[in-house]
Amino acid sequence: MFALVEIKPGFSSFDLVDDSTFQGTSVLKYDAKCFRATPGNFAFMQFPTDSSYSFQPSPFNGSTCWGTGTQGDVTTPANIGWHAYNTMSFANEFVFPVPAVDAPLRLHHTKHFITVDGAIVQSVPSPLPYGTMPVEWEFEWDLMPEDPDVDLVLSADGYESWLPKATISTGGTSLTSTAQIEPGSTLVVKAKAQPKDPSLPAVAMKQVTFLLGSSSLPGIAMNRTPQDLVVNGDDADLIFEQDRNAAYGLNSVDPFTVETPFGSFTEATSEVSSFDFGGYGEIMAVGITENDRMVYSRIKDPSATPGFPLPPVEGPLLLPKRVASSYIADSWKLDENSMLKQDDDDSDALPASMQNTHQGDALSLFEEYRGFIVKGSHVRTKPSEPDYFLEDEMNTDVSIAGIGRFANATNLKVRLLGNMDYLLTSRVINANHKGGVHNGNKYFVRMKLESGRQGTSEAVGGPGTPKFIDRIAIADDTRAGTWVSTIAHELGHTANLPHHGEGGFFTAKWGNLDQYSEACESPLKPEGVYSKGKVLLINPPSLTRHAALPYEEPNGVMVGGSCLENGVGGRFSGDADCIMRTPPQAFIPNIDGRRIVREWVTEPEGTSLCESRLGTRFEVNDPLPRYGDAAPGRGECARKVCVNDNHVHASYSQSACTLRRDTIRSCQ
Repeated sequence: MFALVEIKPGFSSFDLVDDSTFQGTSVLKYDAKCFRATPGNFAFMQFPTDSSYSFQPSPFNGSTCWGTGTQGDVTTPANIGWHAYNTMSFANEFVFPVPAVDAPLRLHHTKHFITVDGAIVQSVPSPLPYGTMPVEWEFEWDLMPEDPDVDLVLSADGYESWLPKATISTGGTSLTSTAQIEPGSTLVVKAKAQPKDPSLPAVAMKQVTFLLGSSSLPGIAMNRTPQDLVVNGDDADLIFEQDRNAAYGLNSVDPFTVETPFGSFTEATSEVSSFDFGGYGEIMAVGITENDRMVYSRIKDPSATPGFPLPPVEGPLLLPKRVASSYIADSWKLDENSMLKQDDDDSDALPASMQNTHQGDALSLFEEYRGFIVKGSHVRTKPSEPDYFLEDEMNTDVSIAGIGRFANATNLKVRLLGNMDYLLTSRVINANHKGGVHNGNKYFVRMKLESGRQGTSEAVGGPGTPKFIDRIAIADDTRAGTWVSTIAHELGHTANLPHHGEGGFFTAKWGNLDQYSEACESPLKPEGVYSKGKVLLINPPSLTRHAALPYEEPNGVMVGGSCLENGVGGRFSGDADCIMRTPPQAFIPNIDGRRIVREWVTEPEGTSLCESRLGTRFEVNDPLPRYGDAAPGRGECARKVCVNDNHVHASYSQSACTLRRDTIRSCQ
């Protein structure tokens, strides 16, 4: 008297139109289509008499999917919630006659009715009482038994290597408009009918229907640009385009369903169009045999090896070719040596020689695969190298050189963004993550030229990972000859790299130069720490009195020295080859009785990252490093590099450093 019937995947779909009106005029209208392609759709059937059956579709309660909302003349993507409905409440409305004994066993019926506040009514009341919600229901089902002797096998040309792609456009065309943009890639899928027993003759289908399920990822890649918002919105990533499928003789039911007309077919062909670089879904086919039985498509057994064919197995054809637990194409994983990685993997690592333990770059494997639009081109990033995103508003030869020095020193893959590669209100570069696999936000860094900084550039908010960096401000009066090293240094602060120490330096003006190279030293920064006094200049650029010397510039001369505190290094301490150490213009010798001297010097610019705290000896006969070892917790920069905002870093300690500095006598 009853049966619990399993509805095969692909048969269950919901359509919804929700129209709110005021005085007979639509003010807000939602349209959506949900395709349910998951196993486990059941319907409860009863047989009240020998000649009737009752069919109760699976209840659904608040299911949601993507559709559109229209208010006035504006239509935008929207996540639509469905009205809850339980067919058990209306069991008597779903009683129908069974087919005659000599008729095909096919249960195809429709049911239409209206409910107001859960009760069935003959029509929508007029006027409608305030606060009531009339819902018009239209049910249709088409059930028939399977044919146990026939297979409908799906295959696709180039399936092993096919990747979803999108068209990058600067236009304003929507996927829902009549002016359809071109897909980035397409996949031709065939359904072929064949007997399960190879010795039997070929079989034919009356009709073949292709059913497609698709993701609806925002935009076309991980970074959402203003163009993407207009062009693609949040529409389905994979669809059946009507014109393309008409070329194969198929009729379009909707963007996810195409079918042959009734006839006789041993094979049918469809074409799936991709509009997203990370789109994923699945396709299946349903055939009706000439004896009015249903055939649900099967696929090649994934465990089959070349030369040893196995019977096809149940299941949809996953798009792209992938394992069911992943949204990523197998072919890309294979190319990137990532077949065993999960979609949330973030194991990007710097070279082992750096002894760096800050794994990852805050991008999941899926996000690396879906990729980014960078200056008008799409790039799938590599899961083997940490990525760093930067907008270089300077865009000069020196900024490009400084960025290159930073990239070479840190081994980070620097991606230079255009000003249309992100939303103006956010620095999140993987904001387009809904529907994908997301480990957390990844931020890009902005670098710009600024005036009024008195020669001092700054990574505002650093040192830290990119999330905490408001901007890199490069002083427009940066000292000549130091632009490249300054830019590389400030970029280092955005990758969690501190100075080798704090203090141990000051800027000063030298005036009243006499024939003995004595000058009056007037400290400028830090203010109020060091007093004015006479000093002895050694090897200055010019000894000609009244000459325009470089140390007479408004921002003065950068002078460095060692710290009075034992075991503490200042700004210029540590390895001189490291980009996190900026060379001074002059130094105070680290020798008793010689601290009245200011020796003009040209020290090397750092081009790499240090691996220890040890200070550099600039000359063979130096008894000690000129500025000492890096401060405790500083130096060892290669180990500190991190661009993953998911890592939590403690603030770097700042050991006090008082400069070893003497003067000959006071001066005016």
